[in-house]
Amino acid sequence: MSSAPEESALLFPDEIRSSGVRADPTEIAGLRVVTRRWLAKLPLSEDQRQDILLASYEALANAVEHAYAPDDAHGTLDYEATYLPNEGEVVVRVVDHGSWHDAVDSDARRSRGHGLTLIRNLASDVQVSAGPKGTVVEMRWVLEETDRAENDRVGDDRAGDDRAGDDRAGDELSSHDAS
Repeated sequence: MSSAPEESALLFPDEIRSSGVRADPTEIAGLRVVTRRWLAKLPLSEDQRQDILLASYEALANAVEHAYAPDDAHGTLDYEATYLPNEGEVVVRVVDHGSWHDAVDSDARRSRGHGLTLIRNLASDVQVSAGPKGTVVEMRWVLEETDRAENDRVGDDRAGDDRAGDDRAGDELSSHDAS
């Protein structure tokens, strides 16, 4: 069993990486906390932060609900969120290792089933690649012009930062870091 995402996600200034996360609603809630804290540090508008957070969580929830049978305690997913300041983009990838199935609760499905539509409406670009070894959902957001101007200022500040370049190391978040 993996440890909670708040404890095991590698958090870098420009990215989050978490592999082997149990496909469980409690586990992905931890990734949402980590993502919210990470996004708060990026030069984005509040609307873009909320769009990225909602679409990312929806993709994670879809992987939990549709990639594995409800009684599959071994299902895992991988999560990456990357800030690309030079390209003016944020990219989020959710990878499951299961195979598609419909949600089990038919009553709940009556008002559901709009996850990919929601994701596509929130992101600048969405690619979904499904295969026998799982599904990859890659979402991209192009920074707004005001965010790009702020990005240029942040980039200048980072150029003199001692942690820039090859000395950059991942910090593991502990559960007391989660808000």
